[in-house]
Formats: sequence, structure tokens, C-alpha cells
Amino acid sequence: MKRWSLRTRITLWSVLITALALSTFGAVVAYVLYSEGVEAVDTQLATDAQFALGELKEDGKDVAFAWIAAISKGDNDFRGFVVGPSKADQPEQAIPESLRSAVPSWPPPRKHFTRRVGHDHLRFGVFSEQGQTFVLAASLDEVEESIEDLLGAYLIALPAVLLIVAAGSWWIARRALQPITGIAEAAAQITAERLDARLAPALTKDEIGRLTDVLNGMFDRLQRSFEQANRFTADAAHELRTPLTIMRGQLEEALRSGQLEPAQQRLLAELLEENSGLQKISDNLLLLAKFDAGRQVLSFAEVDLSALIGEVREDAEMLAVAREIRVQVAILPGLSVRGDEVMLRRVALNLVDNAVKFNRPGGEVRLVLERGKNEVLFSVSNTGPGIPLERQSALFQRFYRSDEGGRNREQGGSGLGLSLCREIVTAHGGAIVLRRSQADLTEFTVRLPTATE
Repeated sequence: MKRWSLRTRITLWSVLITALALSTFGAVVAYVLYSEGVEAVDTQLATDAQFALGELKEDGKDVAFAWIAAISKGDNDFRGFVVGPSKADQPEQAIPESLRSAVPSWPPPRKHFTRRVGHDHLRFGVFSEQGQTFVLAASLDEVEESIEDLLGAYLIALPAVLLIVAAGSWWIARRALQPITGIAEAAAQITAERLDARLAPALTKDEIGRLTDVLNGMFDRLQRSFEQANRFTADAAHELRTPLTIMRGQLEEALRSGQLEPAQQRLLAELLEENSGLQKISDNLLLLAKFDAGRQVLSFAEVDLSALIGEVREDAEMLAVAREIRVQVAILPGLSVRGDEVMLRRVALNLVDNAVKFNRPGGEVRLVLERGKNEVLFSVSNTGPGIPLERQSALFQRFYRSDEGGRNREQGGSGLGLSLCREIVTAHGGAIVLRRSQADLTEFTVRLPTATE
């Protein structure tokens, strides 16, 4: 699932928090207004009760009943009353009679309470005087209608407010993230070949400015480390070449002298083989260091790749004869690319050498050169064991070895061949990939633009 952009997430979170805040605010306002409305009803009930009790003192109980009956007909909020002795088990009279069931016990234990009678939501107030208890009832319809009107208006306004918040959050997020987007795009341009590039200094010393300074500092450290590593690799490889060359000459001279015992000759032959391996590693390291530093100069010219692969075929047959490996070719003639012939030959030989080394005795190596769309495809396959899926992603890493036993003396190699091939092919504007790897077939493919491109 594609992750939402940071701008979208900021907008959604802003809308969600705003909706939560406004909903909470609306609920609190509605609760406060409802409470105030109920208190106003309680106050009105107390006023009516004082008037009724005053009438009761002056004119007797029947007059009070008559007065309350009168106001219950004239006042829409006043719904009636229940009255009876304070020490009785039940009230004497209720107007209207339906209110009698709304009083759960007599006398009521609370000063005020709320009950629903039929479709009406009523507020009751309890008052006592001269051994009589009055329970006056008033409707809460007006209070509830005002709250409903308020919430209705609130719900109508809420989507509009949230749309404004969403638009504002989107705009603010875009403005806030625009410098970060610029930093990301600029940082993406800083590669191993352009480690000297830096981000433009920020005009302000805010969080964005600090981020820019931190990234530029990190790039400074990376450049120094990279240059030191390249320098060390190049210097070490260069310094090794002379003593290795001298050692090789001395070993060859000793072998040609004819004065050695067979055991000594075998030992010197093994040393000479190890010396050749070290020289190859030294040359590869020096070449990789030049590619990393951008100092490798390639001699580009039109190269007849068909003829070059034909020559490589002869080398492949010489490498394969000792293990009785068959070499099959399918070379389309007349295919040319623009590149460095020496380096391209090195790529082809490296792939062929691997195809022979990592093959089974009596197996097969197949070289295919064909034309693609605006490109030339050179494929090398063998019938050796496949490369496990978990190791395929690391094939082009330096010093990576695919054999489980580590440094296999029979197969040799330093783990630099494929990484060097990738550097050379990339410098030619092409690509090298592991096209397939099965139990009995492994194939690498090199793609190079044609000479006319």
C-alpha cells in the first residue's frame, strides 16, 4: 500500500484534531447551556411555589389549588402539580392526574428531579410549607429545543470549518515542506562522483537552516572519508605492484634454473600462482579506486563488438578445455558500440572466466550477442549451480563471494570482478544484470547502447 505523503498526513491530522476540539467545545457549550436552562426552570418553579404557598397561608388550601390549576392552563411551560401531606404515604391530589405516577415516592427525597411523562420531559421542584408538600412540574421543551437548534447550527457549520482548516493546513504544510523538498532534491544530486557538491546555505537560522548545516557537515565528513579510502586503496594497490612484479620475476627465474627438486618446483609454482592472483587483485583495486575518484580515463572509439566477442570465444575455449566444458556461441555479426575496447574485453573475459569456474565438469557455457532496441545485448550463461535468491542482491558488491566455503582455492577470485564489470559497463552508459538463475542455468546480461546512439 502506498504511503500517504507527509503533507496529506499533516492535513488529515489537523482536520482530525480540529474536529475533536470543536466537538468537545460544542459538547461543553451544550452541557453548560442546558444546565443553565434547567437552573432557570428551577428558579421559575421556586417563584411559582412561593406565590402558591403565600396563597395557601392567606386563603387556604382550596384557593391554592384553584390558582395552580389556573396557571397550569395559561402557562405553556408550567405542567401542573402534585400535593399532599408531608407525612403521608401518597399525595392527595395531582393536576393533571398523569403527574401522580411521575413521583416515585411520597414525599420525594430530592429537591429537584427530572422525569419523562408521556412525550413530555418535565422538571419537578419539591417545596414544603405548613405540613404540606408541593411538587410543581414545568416543561423542559424550550430548553431542549434551544440546545437542539444550537447543535443543528453547529453541525451545519462544522463541515465548512473543517474544509477551511483542511485547505489552510494543506497550504501551510506545502509552504513548510517546500524547503525540505528542495533539500531532498539537492541532496539526491550529491553522488559518489559529485561529493564536492553542497546544499545552498539557508537564509534563516531556523530548523530548516540547522538541517541544511547538519547535512552539509555530514557531506564534508563523507567526502573526506571517501577520499581517504580511495587514496588508501590506490596507494596500497600501486605500492604492491612493484614488489609483486619483482617477486614474480624471481619465482620465474628460479623455476627456469632447473636446479630445484620436484617438491621445490611445486612449491614455487604454487607461489607463482598466488603471486598472479595478488597482482590481479592489485590491478582491480587500483582500477576501482580510479573509477571511484572519477580519474579513470576511457578511450572511446567505435568497437566491433561482434569481432571482440569472437576473440573472447577462443579464450573461453582454452579456459574450458581442462574441465571438458563445451562453449556454444550465437554472435550476430556487424554489431558495434562506442566504448573502450580494452575495458569491454575485460568485462567479457571476466564473465566468461566466472562462467567456466562456477560450472560443473562436462557442462556448457553459452555466449550470445544480439541486437535489442537501440542497444546491444551480450549474455553469458553456464550450467553451473544457481545462485540462491538471498545472495543475488549482493553479487555486485566488492569482495563478495558467492561460494559458501569462503575463499575457494579451486575457483579462486577476489570478489572484485563483477563490481569492476558494473563500473566499466556503467561508464559506457549501459547496465549489467543477473538475468536468470536456476538450478542448472545462470545467465548474466550486459546492455550497451549501439554506436549510433
